[in-house]
Amino acid sequence: MKKLDEIDRKLLNLLQLNSRLTIRELSKQLFLSTTPIYERVKKLENSGFIKNYLTEIDPKLIGKKLIVYISVSLNDHTKTAIEAFEAQMNKLDEVMEAYYISGNSDFLLKVHCEDMEDYHRFITHKLSVISNISQFFSSFVMTESKVKRNFVL
Repeated sequence: MKKLDEIDRKLLNLLQLNSRLTIRELSKQLFLSTTPIYERVKKLENSGFIKNYLTEIDPKLIGKKLIVYISVSLNDHTKTAIEAFEAQMNKLDEVMEAYYISGNSDFLLKVHCEDMEDYHRFITHKLSVISNISQFFSSFVMTESKVKRNFVL
């Protein structure tokens, strides 16, 4: 893994806060010419430090007002069964994040729904029909007290 120097860290910090900054804007903020900034960004992309550029959307403004964390326990824990479950989660639009975890449950899902009725449809018609699930528990988000998307480097 490539070591990050101070300029790389500053560059990544700036891009995490606003990925729409141009090479010219980055070069002004870092007091370097555009060519080395461009080359550094390309190296950071090629080495995997920069995985993607995203537009973050407010879920509430598109009607997704209910956030639910679902702890899922599976019956079968073979590699094939785990991979099959992960593949099924990738097909469900409501599932925004899925983590294979240790502890009392096997997976932790972050699900966005419009409301409780929409969540009920999701559970009834999509999640509960998956045969390998032995049980699941839902926790409903009442308020978001902290949402952080950037790492301080």
